[in-house]
Amino acid sequence: MTLPDFLCIGAMRSGTTWLDGILRSHPHIYLPERRKEIHFFDQYYQRGLDWYEDFFPASAEANQYQRIGEITPAYLYFPEVAARIQAHLPNCRFIAVLRNPVDRAYSHYGFHVKNRAETKAFAELIADDSEIFLKGLYGRQIEQYFQYFPPENFLLMIYEQVIAAPDQALRQLGSFLSVEPSQFDPASLSQRANSSGYVRFPKVRAAACGIRDFLRDRDLDWLWNLGRASGLKSLLETKLDRQDRSLAPISAELRLALSERYAADIAALEKLIDTDLSIWRC
Repeated sequence: MTLPDFLCIGAMRSGTTWLDGILRSHPHIYLPERRKEIHFFDQYYQRGLDWYEDFFPASAEANQYQRIGEITPAYLYFPEVAARIQAHLPNCRFIAVLRNPVDRAYSHYGFHVKNRAETKAFAELIADDSEIFLKGLYGRQIEQYFQYFPPENFLLMIYEQVIAAPDQALRQLGSFLSVEPSQFDPASLSQRANSSGYVRFPKVRAAACGIRDFLRDRDLDWLWNLGRASGLKSLLETKLDRQDRSLAPISAELRLALSERYAADIAALEKLIDTDLSIWRC
């Protein structure tokens, strides 16, 4: 049975697409080809371990890799996931990229604008019990994982530091995964991440995302991947779905208010991981 020995668990809208590209560029790291985010431990757990194993190479092929991993940023958020992972992958290692939670929340909002045809204003969608707000409470989320795994099993990277010093981030990744960092492809450092903002035809974009989710929910990834390979996705993005305009910057007043709401969790996270996060404070 081949299962991953490391998982990238988040955070959403914090550079995980960049991380995916970097990891895939290494010749001795395997990430599933059929689907980027498998969502086994949150969305599809009831399908069983055999279903999950099918995303990874057979033992003979797996032997050519030093590390086998998976990236599902939603794993950080759901409280039941850590216990499920511990039950099946007790020696698992974890990578998470954590971004200023205010910027993460606004980027998450932009994702919904672009991919779900969201029309409400950002301020209307960030109540204390909203998904967009709650997914930035990293202290609460990391603490859940530390109940099941020791801190040394985690590489917690700060998004702003990764952006400022990507070469150092590669060395951290290589050291943590025990692979040679020089074998990461430098071209992956400039990979364009998933942008957010307004598109010309938001309903077309939302419909395409709905079709993708429908197919993947039925394990028909090959149909979606065929569309990607044929250039249909590229056509949608460059012709029908081209970004029309960017989101306006978040207002100073709203940024300050959100920062104050996240302050207690940031302080808890600093203590939990023994890291100064003053870079996130206004």
